[in-house]
Amino acid sequence: MPIGKIAVFSQSGIQILTEHTPSPKPDELLARLIAAGICGSDVHRVAGDIASPADRICFGHEAVGTIEEIGDDVKEDRMGNPLRVGDIIYWCPSTPCGTCRECTSSNVLHCRALNWPARAGSPNAAGFREYATLNKKCTFIRVPEGTSPLAVVAFGCAMPTAIRGFAKLAFIAEKTDFVIQGDGPVGLACVLLARLVNCRSITVIGDKTHRLHAAKALGATNVISISNTTVCERATFVHKITGSQGPGVVIEAAGTAAAFSEGFDLLGMGGQYLILGLYSGKAACAVDPVRINNYNLQIIGSLGIDPVDYDEAVKIASIHGNDLKLSELVTHKFPLERLGEAIKSVGEGIPIKAVVYP
Repeated sequence: MPIGKIAVFSQSGIQILTEHTPSPKPDELLARLIAAGICGSDVHRVAGDIASPADRICFGHEAVGTIEEIGDDVKEDRMGNPLRVGDIIYWCPSTPCGTCRECTSSNVLHCRALNWPARAGSPNAAGFREYATLNKKCTFIRVPEGTSPLAVVAFGCAMPTAIRGFAKLAFIAEKTDFVIQGDGPVGLACVLLARLVNCRSITVIGDKTHRLHAAKALGATNVISISNTTVCERATFVHKITGSQGPGVVIEAAGTAAAFSEGFDLLGMGGQYLILGLYSGKAACAVDPVRINNYNLQIIGSLGIDPVDYDEAVKIASIHGNDLKLSELVTHKFPLERLGEAIKSVGEGIPIKAVVYP
């Protein structure tokens, strides 16, 4: 029975404890963490933007690790790939029921049986712990041999989030102009996906120089600093690039309400506005319905991730990880004992991607 470190969060903050982890049940597997990414939602949780839990919890939902033990009933990952001890897997720790209306309509985050965040005090699949116990209902994907675990976790849940969002876009005409608002992991994931659909231009609007450099490395053709420009100047720049028709796709990945009005006003005829970052709190913005109608615009919301999106994220890391140096997007690594510091750094926008390790 291995003894491992775990992070426990409560109203009093984060504690790092040790815990015995029993062997997995027949429908479980045991994985030892390699690295777990820090997500923006972790920042919101620690800051109190997400309601504080009544009980102590374990969290961390971007994890990659090595299988230590497998229960007799676990033969394959969620995509049917056979599993064995020693395989590396990428997983999401929540356990949706898979049968309710929310699950069958790809809205698993609203499943009442989601079991997330995990209650502390018993084995669970949270990423911020040394040994994680995964139930068959978790989404876990085998990472192919030769694929860097850091390339997989470099985007964390941002890549499957972006993949699901792109799937909701209508037909993307060849040589479409993209504008991506935000230079965090979701925005950077969208840059890579836009590059793969043979678009004409990719313009990223962001605020961190090092992240804008990363956007260029991933395929952005133009970057605009929010700090050094006004809304009018950015609009002029975008329309100079895209011509009078404006961009065909604008993606909100900034997580700020102010981005909505700016992005919506950039859209050209027949344009699509994909919202990926505005998922917490409330935001009220003025919208011109006449412009939506007369310009044949679409406003698309996307929250949640399907298992196939995790699988596609692993494939992208496997195919493009080396040539695009995705592992190098992980700019900050912290031992699990410094989880609080890691989350604070992400909240300040210091890393491109930060991870913790045992």
